[in-house]
Amino acid sequence: MVPTAAILLIGNELLSGKIRDRNGHFLATVLRRRGIRLIEMVTVADTLEDIGEALLRLLARTPLVFTSGGVGPTHDDVTLEAIARATGRTLVRDPTMEGILRGHFGASITPEALTMADLPAGTLLRAEGGWPVLRLDLGSAESAVKPPEGVRENARIYILPGIPELCQAKIEALETIPGELPDAGGWALEVLHTELDESDLADALNGVVADHPAVEIGSYPRWTPDEQGQLRCVVRITFEACGDARPQALAARDALAAALGSAAWTDPANA
Repeated sequence: MVPTAAILLIGNELLSGKIRDRNGHFLATVLRRRGIRLIEMVTVADTLEDIGEALLRLLARTPLVFTSGGVGPTHDDVTLEAIARATGRTLVRDPTMEGILRGHFGASITPEALTMADLPAGTLLRAEGGWPVLRLDLGSAESAVKPPEGVRENARIYILPGIPELCQAKIEALETIPGELPDAGGWALEVLHTELDESDLADALNGVVADHPAVEIGSYPRWTPDEQGQLRCVVRITFEACGDARPQALAARDALAAALGSAAWTDPANA
């Protein structure tokens, strides 16, 4: 079984276009490299209802969800409360997190800053070098709280900051902890190029797709000007497979290459 995951991005600034998401893209590349299939990425507003509804819907699809954003001390940082409500937990002042906050802010710490130590009951602190990653395991043997209906008992939520530099550093820190994140060995990637129009290669491509159901196949046309300024269209076709199906990516590429003959090539220098 290929492990799966979902990403929940939180913030009005993402929905308004004031901020371009970087965390979701970075996390998607990490998951791909580890052989984890990302089944959904969703962006929601800073409201308790939107966060909670999206979280439960994602947890019904996959046991691994990463959230990003909404964990600061201001009025729109409601992720922790939303997760607590959605999972049927209370917010509890975590003494270790409080100590981290007091060490960071010193004597100038405010009650608002201390709210960042109020975590959903059962939250674990991981990757504690500097600011920790918050991890909530649902239905673990140590938990007295049952997962919400429809959520698997082995579900896990990683609660990440929204600031891209912090978020990416924390994801990288998680990767250094042995056994923390699933690792199915990554995805095999093979690539084929052609100047055929997508409509002309669709029939052959459909046949390869049908013959190789374990391979994810994508077709991506790109138009670039040639030396005379005329637009040249090259279609990049990718073949990806994970786990035991990894060798099938190359087999699928070779099958399409054979079907297209001289109209296709593998050398990226000619793309």
